[in-house]
Amino acid sequence: MDEEELQNTVFPGDRVVASMINMHFCGQPSEIKKDEAKVTLTTREDMEVDSGITHTGFVQAAAGFAALCAINKKNSIIIGSDVKFLAPVETNQTVEFKAKTVLGDMRKCEVKVEGFVLNIKIFDGMFYIVIFDKKLFKLKLKDDKEL
Repeated sequence: MDEEELQNTVFPGDRVVASMINMHFCGQPSEIKKDEAKVTLTTREDMEVDSGITHTGFVQAAAGFAALCAINKKNSIIIGSDVKFLAPVETNQTVEFKAKTVLGDMRKCEVKVEGFVLNIKIFDGMFYIVIFDKKLFKLKLKDDKEL
C-alpha cells in the first residue's frame, strides 16, 4: 500500500456511520476508503424467505450499509435508492458489496453499489444519501399524563 492509499484508507474501526447496526443482518465492513467501501454479508437460515433462499431485504440492507460506509460521515441518511436484484441469494452464501461514490458534494451524495457472489453480479443499485449538520431526529416523548 503506497502512502496516498494509506492516507485515503479508513479502517473499519474508524467507521462513524451506522455505529448501532446489527452486522449479522447487514454485513461486515471489510474495507473503507475515501468514497469507497466493501461490505461482506454471509446469509443465514434466519434470513430466509423460502427454504434455501435469502429475503432480498437483507441484500438491500447490506448494500445500503456499504453505501453509508463509502460516505462515512456522521448524520448520513439514505433518502432513496434504485436497485435491481439480478439473481437470488441462497442461504450460507457470501455476498461482497462494492460501493463507490459517483456524485458527492457537501450535502447530497450518490453511491453506486454492486453485489457479487463469487464473480457473479447479483445486485446493482444507486443509493441517494443526504448528510445533515446534526442528528436529524431528537424526539421528546410526552409523558402519558399530558395526553
